[in-house]
Amino acid sequence: MDEWWGVDAEEYIASIRAGAIDPHGRTADELEEEFAAYDRDWSARLALLSDAEVEEVIAGRKQVPPLPGTVPAAERPESVRRQEALAGRIRAIELRRARLEAEHREVLAAELQHLRDAGGDVGMAVKESASILAAELRLSDRAMERRLVDAWTTVTDLPAAHASHKAGRITGTHLRAIEQATEALRADPSVDPADRAKVEAELVEIAERVTPSQLRSSARRIVDRAMAEPLQRRHDRAVEQRRAWVDDHDDGISTLSLSGPSVTIHGAFNRATDAARGKPKDDPRSFDQYRLDALMELLLTGQVPEDLHGINPIAATVTVTIPATELLKQTDDDEPQLRFSGALEGGALVDAATVRALASETITWERLFLHPVTGIPVAVDTYRPNRAMRRWLQRRDGRCRWPGCTNRVSRADADHTIAHADGGPTTLSNLAHLC
Repeated sequence: MDEWWGVDAEEYIASIRAGAIDPHGRTADELEEEFAAYDRDWSARLALLSDAEVEEVIAGRKQVPPLPGTVPAAERPESVRRQEALAGRIRAIELRRARLEAEHREVLAAELQHLRDAGGDVGMAVKESASILAAELRLSDRAMERRLVDAWTTVTDLPAAHASHKAGRITGTHLRAIEQATEALRADPSVDPADRAKVEAELVEIAERVTPSQLRSSARRIVDRAMAEPLQRRHDRAVEQRRAWVDDHDDGISTLSLSGPSVTIHGAFNRATDAARGKPKDDPRSFDQYRLDALMELLLTGQVPEDLHGINPIAATVTVTIPATELLKQTDDDEPQLRFSGALEGGALVDAATVRALASETITWERLFLHPVTGIPVAVDTYRPNRAMRRWLQRRDGRCRWPGCTNRVSRADADHTIAHADGGPTTLSNLAHLC
């Protein structure tokens, strides 16, 4: 596996499944098993190291034992050996950090569990313990109390994720993503504990292979499937909590935050993005600066919502993926079995009622099929793919295909894997989105 050093396995395998060609002729399934075995070997060998050996690796005085079947270190280029040694030290540091964080979490969880087992007024006992610890650690009472509760909750509710983090198989960022994604699921008493455990196991398995941002994207649908209450009801209740607030920072800078329905939030952001795309070339402002200025100008000088003609008509396109048959159904509180949820281009889930409302106002409908036998052209003789091919590629890729990149497909271009100038054809199998 030396030739794949530093490659994001999940992204590379996804690109092969999407139509790219592995230079060694391996299938996506073969690569998936090869990469999985490679990563298992790394994790297993790191797990066998004692704390003292981990410190030796971090200090650069020891290398992680070589993987079986690899090219001897002496035969590798010096630059490769240096990168391998650096990666080994970083992995060892991450392992040490994970072990320390997990131990810290277990100590706090044990303290709260002790207070619960002691009986009496648990709430007051926790506040008292948090006050004493806060004074010693120079933290606020509330911060210490929150740490106690969070640690106990993670160890108790997410034992598999905690164990994976302690073993160094996932990072703290992965663990926090799982905590956040499953918060509503764990708080719902009507969800079967066995279903919670299945969701946790599935998220941990994914977390051990992908980046935190990719984990968050997958977690939305996995958790939504396990929720006892359909997304439509949860959305209707959550939309009542929409609000806007301001946080002030140093240097005269403040942050305006908006929390509301995903469709309108993404629509407003895309509207400002479209404005920034039209920025004159001689304008000295950056893309982000121009986009913010466009938003502020609309908010400060635009008309009230009733006077829609007073708003700068920047066209915003909301791309929604939804089975066509769902557009024919109705969803209300009397139909809890309807479990469909749409998805914005960026991955945010959308309630079916909003999807139907958007679809009802769409003038032009186009067929979007995910297999070329349905009529989507797979190749053209020109350099640029036609519109139907671009639409198909957008649905296939979903985001920039560069390993580890999660930029939306709307910010990427359909590039040739084998350059067109070198004879690469303009076909679905030779095109992929790169930002």
